[in-house]
Amino acid sequence: MKEEIKDPNQLDMFAGVLFTPEQEKMIAEFIKNKENSARAIEKLNKQREQLLISNGFIYGMDFINDFKVETVTGEVTIGYSYNNTAFKTELTYIYPSGGISLKGKKFNSYSNPNELVDCTFSVDFEDDKVQCSSIQDQYRYIKPKTLLEKLKSNNSKQEYLFEEYKKKNSLKQNVIEKYTKLYPNATVTAKTDYTKYSGIFDIVEVKFESGSYIQLTLNTYQNKEILHKKYDIEFEEMKVKELLERFSKQVKKEGSN
Repeated sequence: MKEEIKDPNQLDMFAGVLFTPEQEKMIAEFIKNKENSARAIEKLNKQREQLLISNGFIYGMDFINDFKVETVTGEVTIGYSYNNTAFKTELTYIYPSGGISLKGKKFNSYSNPNELVDCTFSVDFEDDKVQCSSIQDQYRYIKPKTLLEKLKSNNSKQEYLFEEYKKKNSLKQNVIEKYTKLYPNATVTAKTDYTKYSGIFDIVEVKFESGSYIQLTLNTYQNKEILHKKYDIEFEEMKVKELLERFSKQVKKEGSN
């Protein structure tokens, strides 16, 4: 049996994989750089956490910090292709993950109509200022105390929207049941309408077999429905002469000119 002769310039490391002294040096530098980078990020993370706390943020209530440094093992590429020093190997090194996120509330009547969701928002840091576009609606860095005010304002707004949705949804169901019982020959449905000033809003439509209908908006402050639109198919189909005859028989109302 012929004995295998190893190159004295190669070192037998990492489960039998042979590396040159230069490659061994590159591996050691890679592991050391990863550790230095992770420790630097860890230190910065602690400074940022303290910045929030010193400006009124409460850990666990206003923000979370799931940063950690852990040992990982995986294949990495070391060196560079331009000078033919690149090579792949499996290494164990330390790696940072996680970070600081703001805690907040979010309500979406489309994706989660029956739930006020606890969520997290990404936050960026720049020196002693912070930025969270999810609650600022802009990308400007501001003081931490200002961001805390905006976070609390956002959460209060989302809670309000959720409560309003529940009130409106309850009123909507009551109105539908009410007119379904009053007019069983009509079709009572929930719809939406749109105006330039109000945007999209809910309505309940009571439509009869003739094609005539009324549409009602929902007033949660007074907990009642209000007439929004009406359509009388017989009136719409009247000829001019018929309309004139009808109008001529109407009684003058008090206060009208």
